[in-house]
Amino acid sequence: MPLFGLTTLFAVIAIIHAIKTGRNQLWISALLFLPGLGVIAYLIVEVLPELAGGRAGRSASRTVGNVINPNKSLDEAKREYAISATARNAVELADAYSEKEQYAEASKLYRKALTGLNEHNPDTMHKLAASEFELSNYEEVNSLLDSLIEKNPDYKNQDAHLLYARTQEALGNHESATEEYETLIKYYTGPEPHYRYGMMLTELNNHDRAQEVFKSVIEKADLSPKHYRSMHKEWITKSRAQIQ
Repeated sequence: MPLFGLTTLFAVIAIIHAIKTGRNQLWISALLFLPGLGVIAYLIVEVLPELAGGRAGRSASRTVGNVINPNKSLDEAKREYAISATARNAVELADAYSEKEQYAEASKLYRKALTGLNEHNPDTMHKLAASEFELSNYEEVNSLLDSLIEKNPDYKNQDAHLLYARTQEALGNHESATEEYETLIKYYTGPEPHYRYGMMLTELNNHDRAQEVFKSVIEKADLSPKHYRSMHKEWITKSRAQIQ
């Protein structure tokens, strides 16, 4: 049988399977208009995960599924939250909103999750603070992070620490921000705080120290393996552009 005929046959089989198993109607359109790629995607997203039932299958499903339906994760999170409005489902839906940069909706849900036994959950408090930062509610972020540490004194999270430093900078507390950034650049696993600190120093006309910080990013990048440079390409590139 010619390749086109096989492709069409597999597409028809996949369409029948999709209809019988109640799959998303978008699959039918994909299989009709892109039979070759559609069949491959359908197998990876819908069929193989069921057969494998493992982490790799679920990961492949999420990756390819999000390409075909960009709102898949959000839609699934909405459905789960509608079925059961638990703190966990609220956080997962809020995470999905955050990925879509819908921070106001995310913030509301994180707050709903901070109740009962989860009232002072540090990870959720951090996520709420991050959402409020994106909404430019810096005083609220400062209050949330202070409360986070007060209620969870042993909590260690480098991203929460970076958020605190950025909040101090946004509030104009440059002395406090400097102290936090100086601590961060000694242990943070990537160069983001270096770049942000360097930019703050530049704005404060402390050009010599700013150049030292930017150059330290490039020096480490030059000595680091390829995967490090690839992972942190954005901050390395931005830091390099600031070197005079």
